[in-house]
Amino acid sequence: MAEEPSTVTATGIARIAGVGRAAVSNWRRRHQDFPQPVAGTSASPAFDLREVEQWLDRQGKLRALAPLDRLGRHIETFGAAGRPAEAIALVGLTLLTAPADVPTPRQLGDGVRSLAAPRHAEILLSVLPEAWSPAHCELLDAVLPMARQEGRVGVLEHLHSQYATARGTAGLSDLPTAVAGLMLDLTGPAASVLDVACGTGTFLRPVLEKATASGVLPRILGQDSRPEYVRIALLRLLLLRQQAGVDPDGDDLRLHVGEPLLADAFAAESVDAVIGSPPHGLQDWGHDRLAFDPRWVYGGLPPRTEPELAWVQHAVAHLKPGGRAALLMPPAAAGRPAGRRIRSELVRRGVLRAVVALPPTATVGSSNGVHLWVLQRPEAAGAPDAGVLFVNGEAVPLDQRTASRDRFEALRRQVAALWLNHLTGHGISVPDSAVARHVSLSELLDEDIDLTPRRHVPHQDIARHTPEALLRLPDAIEARLDALRVDMPRPARASQPASSDVSTATLGELSRTGALSLHRYSARAAHLDVPVPEQQEPALTSQDVITGRPASGAVPVGMNDEPTARVQAYDILVPAIAKTLVARVATDEQIGARLGPGVHVVRVDPNLLDPWFVAGALTRPENATKATRTSATASGALRIDVKRLHLPLLPIDAQRRRSEALRRLARWDAELTRTAEAGHELAQALTRALVDGTLAPSDD
Repeated sequence: MAEEPSTVTATGIARIAGVGRAAVSNWRRRHQDFPQPVAGTSASPAFDLREVEQWLDRQGKLRALAPLDRLGRHIETFGAAGRPAEAIALVGLTLLTAPADVPTPRQLGDGVRSLAAPRHAEILLSVLPEAWSPAHCELLDAVLPMARQEGRVGVLEHLHSQYATARGTAGLSDLPTAVAGLMLDLTGPAASVLDVACGTGTFLRPVLEKATASGVLPRILGQDSRPEYVRIALLRLLLLRQQAGVDPDGDDLRLHVGEPLLADAFAAESVDAVIGSPPHGLQDWGHDRLAFDPRWVYGGLPPRTEPELAWVQHAVAHLKPGGRAALLMPPAAAGRPAGRRIRSELVRRGVLRAVVALPPTATVGSSNGVHLWVLQRPEAAGAPDAGVLFVNGEAVPLDQRTASRDRFEALRRQVAALWLNHLTGHGISVPDSAVARHVSLSELLDEDIDLTPRRHVPHQDIARHTPEALLRLPDAIEARLDALRVDMPRPARASQPASSDVSTATLGELSRTGALSLHRYSARAAHLDVPVPEQQEPALTSQDVITGRPASGAVPVGMNDEPTARVQAYDILVPAIAKTLVARVATDEQIGARLGPGVHVVRVDPNLLDPWFVAGALTRPENATKATRTSATASGALRIDVKRLHLPLLPIDAQRRRSEALRRLARWDAELTRTAEAGHELAQALTRALVDGTLAPSDD
């Protein structure tokens, strides 16, 4: 087997030196001794990492790095193709076995087999080569000193956090501790816990961390379709167990690789609790192959467009009678017309117990927040519960002067208290009535079966508030304004101003290279099968995109259901006609909706383009001029030709460094819109109260 040197692309060189990619191109042209490519293509060459570092050192351009940061660099540049998941797995295996010296692959494998059960060793060791390459050796040299010290768990968690953040996917997001803690609070004490789509252990690790602190270890089960994710999840859990002084891989830990819906590894298992975040917006989840599956107890086979409700039924099927599930769900699943039948059955049979709307900052990658559904499998002889608890977490008054972590903890405590009152039948107190409500089955079982908390919590109809509640509302608005001031994005001055000669390309040009694809509503495709009037589905309008709201329109649907005609996760939405140029990453509420007339979708390759960076770059003022057609509407709105929009061609690493700031800015902008709406509602309510005499003018 030929040895594979550790390589780095021009983008990686720019990151190492702390410069832009254009500077690397200049170095290659100006310096004859710059290292020559050893792999890759002419368009994307790869260089030997050691040669590059030596050259940068001679030029005085090599920055000194802390050991952990240097290890992170080795992971990012591992192998000619860049395989960070494989590198993290090798680091995790080394931390777990803590060898005294650089082991051979066989020695490392023997060490893993002595600590892991055969079923897990097979998953872990599939990453080991027959012999170490130079890239492997450099990685082992960097991690070995850390494997002999305390804090090995922290090393792996730091690397995992970088890995998850760089990819920005929901399944890999770092979850705030308070959110995971709230989910465990709602499921209650459990001797067995299952994550139906475990990813890299985002939800299972907090379960184990809480258990090791109490000294009572539950059975922990998990499954995911991606072996590299399961491998990392296993290493995180095994290392934490080892640190806690318990058997690293006892019979109470079982993780499997496979499609959970299509090849359920735990089909015969029943557990006390299910916790996690099912995949959102899947197009091909096995609808055609699971028509007669016994899991569809509540409302039958979920529609093809409701994969999240398939995961809900999958989770409930794994619960013991009385067991609970806490699942993070996209807000759209609460009200899409196609899911009415299943939502109705979940409510009518007492399975759905609570829906909590979490604020936008509760999870990474969502500007409109997510919903937390609490479900319970009915007892064999139990009667359906009398109602469902709805909590609007966005309306919970919190001290915005405290750190975000403390605000999450305060939200967790309040929601947990509301849940306890709901279980014990103590009802909702007057102060809590603005954020929570116990809704009866008779009220829920209407035509829409809409489970959106904003629809059911009295806070959304402030005109009905008592005088005392109305008098408290200005304080709530003031708290939200304080939060906006505290969270207002304040970028720092760049130490090195970006070069102004960055090359650009139009979206039309990039679509021809495969870096992205462009989609829009096709009236012809929708009518090919001459659908009847009832065959209509929610569709996004241009106004929905501008305001960031769920789909409010509808389009006819035929038998030709093209996946590209639906909004997918990380799609960039651009209205064809608007007062100003708008480009927004699809919110959780919009994912799965149809594309309506007048809405363009830019769907990028995440390995080349970051969605949040692209969305921000497209709205630059100069783009409005370049992409505006010559004709405009009578109202003065712009007609946007999306193919003519220009995008600066920055390396993906440079895009991702700016991405998180752009996400925070999008969340802040969304909260600004909500605060403005709440202010308008307050003004209307106070106007009505003053006119009808419910309130009197102040003496000021």
